Amino acid sequence: MDQSQISPVPGRNPVSFQSQGYKLAGHLHAPRDFEVSSSYPAIVFSPPFNQVKEQTGAVYGEKLAAAGFITLAFDHVGYGESEGGVRTYEHPFVKIDSIRDAVSFLGTLRFVDNERLFGLGVCASGGYMALTATSDKRLKAIATVSGMMSNRSSFFDTMDRETVVSLIAGANAGRQKAYESGEVEYVDGSGLAGLENPEELPEGSARREGYEFYMTARAGKETYPTYSNLSPIFVIEQQMLADAQAFAPHLYTPYIGIYGERALQDTGPLTVNFHAAASDPKELVEIKGASHVSLYDIDEDVDRAVEAMVTFFRKHGAA
Repeated sequence: MDQSQISPVPGRNPVSFQSQGYKLAGHLHAPRDFEVSSSYPAIVFSPPFNQVKEQTGAVYGEKLAAAGFITLAFDHVGYGESEGGVRTYEHPFVKIDSIRDAVSFLGTLRFVDNERLFGLGVCASGGYMALTATSDKRLKAIATVSGMMSNRSSFFDTMDRETVVSLIAGANAGRQKAYESGEVEYVDGSGLAGLENPEELPEGSARREGYEFYMTARAGKETYPTYSNLSPIFVIEQQMLADAQAFAPHLYTPYIGIYGERALQDTGPLTVNFHAAASDPKELVEIKGASHVSLYDIDEDVDRAVEAMVTFFRKHGAA
């Protein structure tokens, strides 16, 4: 596809590109001093579970553009303003292919330096970005923030055989029903909408912070109407197979793992474990005082995460 006529202006620019037969909607964040005749490093951003581009992607997109990076945040297949059949289907391998297509799209832009392409995945997309980079060396380095680096740990490592098999059977039954009826049953994929008395949950816990982020005006449907917390009932079938940890020794791409100090009961250990197993070169950064969710949109914490990854990317070709 010829993208030679795309001419962004500084700030946020609507764009679209093709992935797996669908037209995906994105925002291309350009630096304040952007000139179409210049050449810039670029970052593909992929978001947390079920998010759309206006949420955490907009926060990081703006800050990374301010640091001199063209940054692409986009709605994955079936999300937000993008095309797609089954909506809000957190399918890791479909998302991985769309990350690859986003890299390809950036590679067509005349103002992007193809030798300075990088990846950033947050939460669920931490694992997706690592899996992408394992076999896509167009990405010169990657960063994860609050990364869910081992989906196996959420299922097989924390549930006994009877429990996990029962969970899988329910998802399989939902798929069979959808096949026979043509209608997909949706459930609360985040498990947050049905919480009673969320204010009684421990302050700073991932569950309470998740509720305060997704179920309020801070980042919920009231503010971002294309966002949904609903997922197809069979969503876990693919999720539990996406395990970046297993491939960590074979990443062979420079990696920086960033996590919040207060996420040590949540995704912090997943980042630490992935980093320990990952190939060199690699760095591990703990953001003091930050939690899993604060690294989504709290300026003080996001700024420190951005500073760390920008420094790392510049070490590995972005300068």
